Amino acid sequence: MKRVILGLTLSFLLCNCQNQVEQQPLKPNVLFIMMDDLGYGQFGVYNDTVTTSDYDPYFVKLVDSLQGYSLEKSLEFSKTAIPTLSSLAKEGVIFNKAYTTSNICAPSRLGIATGMNNNRFGIYTNDDCEQSGLQKGTHLAEKIDAQGYLTAHIGKWHIGKRNQKMYDSILKVNNLDENTNYYVLGNSNPDVFKSAVNSGYIGSVVKEQHPLNNGFDYYYGYNHWACDFYKAKNVWENFKHVENQKEYNTDVFTDKALEVMETAIKDKKPFYVQLHYHAVHDSLEPKAPEKYFSKFTSGNYDLDNFYAHVNGVDENVKRVVDFLKSQEQYKNTIIVFTSDNGAMAGGSYDGMKTGSPLPGNTPFSGHKGNYHQGGFRVPMFISWPEGIKESKVESQMVSTMDILPTAIDAIGGDLPKNIQGKSLVPLLKGETKDVLHDHLVWSGLHAYKWGYLINKSTKTHMDESGFAPSSWVVIKGDYMLRFVGTLEKGIYYDFLEGRAPIFELFNIKNDPAENNDISDKHPELVEEMKALFYNEFKSFPKPVDWKLPKWEELAGEKV
Repeated sequence: MKRVILGLTLSFLLCNCQNQVEQQPLKPNVLFIMMDDLGYGQFGVYNDTVTTSDYDPYFVKLVDSLQGYSLEKSLEFSKTAIPTLSSLAKEGVIFNKAYTTSNICAPSRLGIATGMNNNRFGIYTNDDCEQSGLQKGTHLAEKIDAQGYLTAHIGKWHIGKRNQKMYDSILKVNNLDENTNYYVLGNSNPDVFKSAVNSGYIGSVVKEQHPLNNGFDYYYGYNHWACDFYKAKNVWENFKHVENQKEYNTDVFTDKALEVMETAIKDKKPFYVQLHYHAVHDSLEPKAPEKYFSKFTSGNYDLDNFYAHVNGVDENVKRVVDFLKSQEQYKNTIIVFTSDNGAMAGGSYDGMKTGSPLPGNTPFSGHKGNYHQGGFRVPMFISWPEGIKESKVESQMVSTMDILPTAIDAIGGDLPKNIQGKSLVPLLKGETKDVLHDHLVWSGLHAYKWGYLINKSTKTHMDESGFAPSSWVVIKGDYMLRFVGTLEKGIYYDFLEGRAPIFELFNIKNDPAENNDISDKHPELVEEMKALFYNEFKSFPKPVDWKLPKWEELAGEKV
């Protein structure tokens, strides 16, 4: 009898354990979508109350004199080009006060990858990052991979050093000086330059900083600031160079992402996929595929083509959403969307590139590369049908360095104790109203090469950043304090005699375009916010490559 009772008890316990296993909630999938240089105002859900009268007057002047497209059409296209992304945003949580960690791409992407202010690695510029790059053990994807996820990075990497040995060997074979610069080789030795391009060197990454050695199971992308939309020669798949990616890269990157997701689903594993598109980086002369281009009929090629490329991303996101729904995976998939920094400004530069059209970063001033809000305040939303019970617009200040900590927390992982990024899960679920970031700080270049260059500088897109002043910013509550370092003589037309360093304070809630410096009215607040920056600056190492005097000026009298 005792054996019967024991047997029944064991059967009950075994059955109960099996039921508990069956009832364990499945870990959510995570899809992290990032566009390149998409402006706050170019994402329609952020400009519902914007009119063309809110456009920066200087940009409007450039449009009238150089490009001549319809301002009304530019606003219309920003609303109609992204129906899928708009729908996802409205069903999730829209963050309307989200900032990147830098106003330029490589430092910003490093901040995202590590959940840390990129300045803490001595990274202030793209060159800093390209010469130093990702430190071993700091990419937070490793924490996700450790949770049993199939992980993939697809698209732009740009947080590692290139494989210099590839280039050195090409120079050696052709009996060229080992110090020959890649970017001047096209003029001096076009045949050798073609060989370097075809090798894939410019998109390569050293082994220790390769995605496959930093938390990812699959890689298809490029370690460079840009990638040709067609016939790209700088794309790599895992450790192998893709010699000639012929198809439109937005479509190809999505194809690769779908293959990863399908593999994960078949293997009954959750996935974490970073889908970091090339669109809409730099100047978009190459025409988008007709299936996207034909939707935009303003009659202005530059405007139509820009939003065609934007629509290309949206249509590809739709492909992903439709696939997830067909596999009954959509509801349990976290979709994060953002941009790596603000948009370039309207107007052409160097006589060939067209820049980024309006609305640009409206209602904010500035653009990629400088520390007006337009340079580093970005669109960002998170969709997660099973995790977000109530859609909303969240006005609390957040950072893109919160994205991976949020993913780690959502899948049940433990956050590293030494990072600055915060989990947004409590905000997503409405479990807290606590302030996650009392303040945030930034420092780096305050350059005009990505926008205001026409009629602003004696320099060109190629060399202006070498003369650009340093800058730092602190944002606390509704206030932003900005320091801009010395303007050298003969560089900027507004200050040809140069200018001493300045501090400016703005109420960014009431004055988002930063038109009214109120520093003289709030001297105590200025000093309080200075102290916040100087305290954090103590933990910022010297730059890897950036001119040391520029960096030293950030600390003023504290150096």
